[in-house]
Order: sequence, then structure tokens, then C-alpha cells
Amino acid sequence: MKKIKFIVPFAISIFTAAAVYTYNWPLENAENTNIKSYFGQNINNSVSTSIIFKDPSDITAIGDGKLLMLISDDKDESLLFPSSLGTSVLIAHKDDLVSVYANLERDTIPAEITNGKEIATGDKIGSTGNSGFQVTRSNLEFQIFDTAKSSAINPRIFMPRYENEIPLYISDLKLVNKNGESFPLTNSTVLKSGLYKLYMRRNPIACPYKTAVSINGVEVDRISYDKIDEETNKIFLVGKKQYINTDIYPDSEYQLIGEAMLTPGRSTLGISVEDFIGNDKRINYVVEIR
Repeated sequence: MKKIKFIVPFAISIFTAAAVYTYNWPLENAENTNIKSYFGQNINNSVSTSIIFKDPSDITAIGDGKLLMLISDDKDESLLFPSSLGTSVLIAHKDDLVSVYANLERDTIPAEITNGKEIATGDKIGSTGNSGFQVTRSNLEFQIFDTAKSSAINPRIFMPRYENEIPLYISDLKLVNKNGESFPLTNSTVLKSGLYKLYMRRNPIACPYKTAVSINGVEVDRISYDKIDEETNKIFLVGKKQYINTDIYPDSEYQLIGEAMLTPGRSTLGISVEDFIGNDKRINYVVEIR
């Protein structure tokens, strides 16, 4: 297995870039109704580093840059950039980020798109195809990387925002202790004291931008889906600690909200999920800890 190495220094804060909406979307219809899977969603039992769109489309460069790499075979892969993405175009931008356009049709990529080619905002770089794992549909798989820090960045941070979001919901909550024992969360739940991970049934398309857990009104954990990091051959999200793939998605049905240390007494356990434009859902449960 060959690792892809990018020589791209990262010199600015991602949040500075976010404030001015640096880039354009790479396809004409980027509304949430055309999104098949959000950044951070469970794809193939892994935390996805991509936004995946539903409909076939022509694809354009999100901003000025230089063609860093054109991949048209399945031999190059890393944890953050697996070969299952198929034929892909990678563009290095002046702000030292790299945009990735995957699952393209090789024959639609212009002949002049070669390594080192200067690319302008809006230049056509190809059309979606079936070169990646999504063999039943022609979907764009779109990513943005901070390659110096081995981080995949949520592309929506840099893009114009739409007013409407796919609604999030909180359902089928459960607590899992350090021994792997699972307990449904209700207002009559009685638990032994200890450390618990709190899970909800995952939303099938939308992924929360933030999840949080509180005890008696005090936040004890928050997980943000603004970036996904890679370290020592593992990818993870950051809350009060680093949560790896199997923490976030222990199976195909559930998603981690956060972790809490529960001590003896009656406590109000608060759960919240928030979308990218700040809409949130909150729910509280009173539990007895012994």
C-alpha cells in the first residue's frame, strides 16, 4: 500500500478562511436536497471525509490553484484518501489547502489538466462518473484537506451557505459503559456510577456539526465535525479526547454524542445536536446513579 504524500505547507487558520467564504461550490446544485451523505457520516463503517452528492454533474474548480495530482487508477491510497474514490483531481490552492474531486469519468477530464497546470475558479475539470466505489450512481465525492496537518476539513466551512438544512433528530438513546454493556436512556433509567459513552441512532444523510452532553446544565463533552485528523494510522474526531472510527460509529446504526462520568445521585443528563447553521435539538433525561 502506497501512501500519498503532499508537499503543501499550511499557513493560515481554517477559521480565518471560513469567515470570508473563500470558495465556490464545485457543482451547480449544491443544495442540501442534492446531498447523499454529509461530511462525518458513516460510510463503509468509517467516518467519511467527503461530502457526496446525489446527481450527475459537470464539475468545476472551487478556486484558483494548481493541479497537484490526477489519479486515474486504484493503486494510491491512504486513510484520508482511499483508492475507492476512483479517478480524482486534486488542486492545491494559494491558501495552502487542497481540494479533491473524486468519482470522475476519466474521459471527461480535459487533456490540458496535467500536473502543475494553473487552474482558475470555475474551470471545468470533468464530469462525474462511476470510477469509485459508488458504481450504481454518478456522484461527486468532494473533499478539502489540510495536508500538512493530515486533516480533512469540512468543506462547508469555506463555502456559501444555504438557509435550509436537512432536519436532525435525536432518537433511541443509549448509554454504554466501559465493559460494553448497553442501557436504554429514559427518565426511569437507573445506573451504576462510572464512565459512559452516550449514543443516538444516526441520521441517515445529515451528520450533526456538533454534538454535546451536559450534566445538570454543565457541558461535559462536545464533539465538533469541522475536521477529521489522522495520526498513527488512525483517523479521529476531537471531543474531550480523541474519538476514533469505532468510537463514533460502533456499528451501522448508532453515532456517538459524547462521554460522561456519572456519579451517585439524581442527575439531569442533557443531549444536544446542532447543524451547520446553528439549528439545534435538545433533550433532557433525569437519571438515578447509584
